[in-house]
Amino acid sequence: MSDFLKGFSTGQMAMLFCGGFVLLTVLGIFVCRPYSKRWIHERRNANDMIGFSLQSFAALYGILLGLLAVEAYQDFSAAKDAVSKKALVFATLYHDLNGFPMPLREELQQDLHDYAVEAVETHWPKDPYAPTATGSSPTLRRMMSRLLNFQPSNKTEDVVYAETFRQVNVMIEQRRLLLSAESAGIPAPLWSVVYLGAFLYMLLMCLFDMEAHVHLLLGVTTAVFLGAVVFLIAALDNPFRGGVTVDPDPIIAMRDRPLQLSE
Repeated sequence: MSDFLKGFSTGQMAMLFCGGFVLLTVLGIFVCRPYSKRWIHERRNANDMIGFSLQSFAALYGILLGLLAVEAYQDFSAAKDAVSKKALVFATLYHDLNGFPMPLREELQQDLHDYAVEAVETHWPKDPYAPTATGSSPTLRRMMSRLLNFQPSNKTEDVVYAETFRQVNVMIEQRRLLLSAESAGIPAPLWSVVYLGAFLYMLLMCLFDMEAHVHLLLGVTTAVFLGAVVFLIAALDNPFRGGVTVDPDPIIAMRDRPLQLSE
């Protein structure tokens, strides 16, 4: 998704795509009608040939949009599942930290709370145009350093230490997964093909020869639906900024109620 769209809400994006497609179609109809009558519709079956071409083109273009919509939704669902699993790891890890002796227990629990704050600020920044974070998390590095400096003194602490170490590594993997979801998405060349296909599709619609009000009705109806499909793909393309976004509430709950994470 274009960086320009990251600050748009779902409603704003819907208006932008649907309204933009309708505006371009209406302008295209009025611009093309005089020329299409003079250059194309000298033969009576011109509408039939345009309709056949439009039907063939719509089949190919529809397959492309369908595949992109499925891919965008799958990526969005994967990001949503990753957020839920991340919150679950927070809850599990906070409970496991009770097995460490004081004061290490309080230090690690505070680190976990700090990382919940950091995760919300990183994946859902207040500035939607802020660059995607890179590199490792300072809070996770601090937690890992505390764990590496700890020496278990009994079997119970040894089991808790191993499980905590594993869970911290899981959080590191999840962080990289969510950062990858932010920077991934549909490649720019594919977006170029989508926009080119939309332009050609609407151009063919503008070349028909029929009564003006019928032409406008068919063109606007097609433009609204086409704009809605492209909007859907764009809205799901980045699950954290612009359009439809993954809900951060599971992690926010872990951040705001740290003493109840084990419940």
